[in-house]
Amino acid sequence: MATTPQEPKPTPTPLPSVTAPAPAKNETPPPGHHVHEVAFVSYPKLLFVWPLILAGFVFWPLGKPAQPQPAAPAPAAALHAAPAAATPSTAPAAASSAAPGSHRLHVLGWLYLWVAVLVFLTLGVDVDRNQAAFWFILVAAIYILGMWLHDVKHFTLFGDVYRWFVGLNVQYDRSFGLALSILLLVPYLIMIGWGRFNDRWRITHNEFEHFAFGRLDDSLGRGAKTIRSSYPDMFELLIGLAGTLVVYNATGTQELRRIPHVMLLPFVRKRLNRILETTSVTASQTEDEEDDDNQP
Repeated sequence: MATTPQEPKPTPTPLPSVTAPAPAKNETPPPGHHVHEVAFVSYPKLLFVWPLILAGFVFWPLGKPAQPQPAAPAPAAALHAAPAAATPSTAPAAASSAAPGSHRLHVLGWLYLWVAVLVFLTLGVDVDRNQAAFWFILVAAIYILGMWLHDVKHFTLFGDVYRWFVGLNVQYDRSFGLALSILLLVPYLIMIGWGRFNDRWRITHNEFEHFAFGRLDDSLGRGAKTIRSSYPDMFELLIGLAGTLVVYNATGTQELRRIPHVMLLPFVRKRLNRILETTSVTASQTEDEEDDDNQP
């Protein structure tokens, strides 16, 4: 009995393996992280007087004078005492003990003085990092020397100076602080407005633009340049994280622009780095595309 030959079953074609696409070279960051421009203002040094202005308003409710305590009624025997009991020598002592001053106002007074000293030093001098370290070590050495002289040699000059300042009984006057803050606030607001009109900078991928009201705007083509940030004054860094932006040529040998007193410079520089990185990625992609086009 003949059997019908069976046809061989066709071999199934293997499915093509699906692999994840390779990540693109020099992939740009997401659109949400793109920074197209950085705008900031270079202010005059009056900008750093803001702690003194703020202190006058903050200390106003805290600096309310203490209410004098009502005197206790004198006993009947004291009313018939001899007038000689109140001698001229005891009258000043009684008056001084009646109004010794408030400890709260004493603390506020010294806080206000230290804020004023910090502001005046910021406005008057520039102390770089090395100088600040030197002065810190010098003050610490003087303090340790004073303690050693007091314990070993019983030399109390530094302690006497401290006690002399304490004996001044500094009391904060909230009326004086508020009046000074208001008087300083007027030119401060004028300075803020004038800086936004006269010293406004805008940095994009292609150029540096300086806008000055009533004068020609200054524009510097970006090209290949080097941006450096410096902090010439540690007091400015302490008060407002302020520093100086310096623009050099591509080799870093010639200074093209110097932008002083840039507030919050670390954050401004972070945004500038994003622009520089984006520009570098774009230039690299353009070079890769040109190389692909030149290949046969």
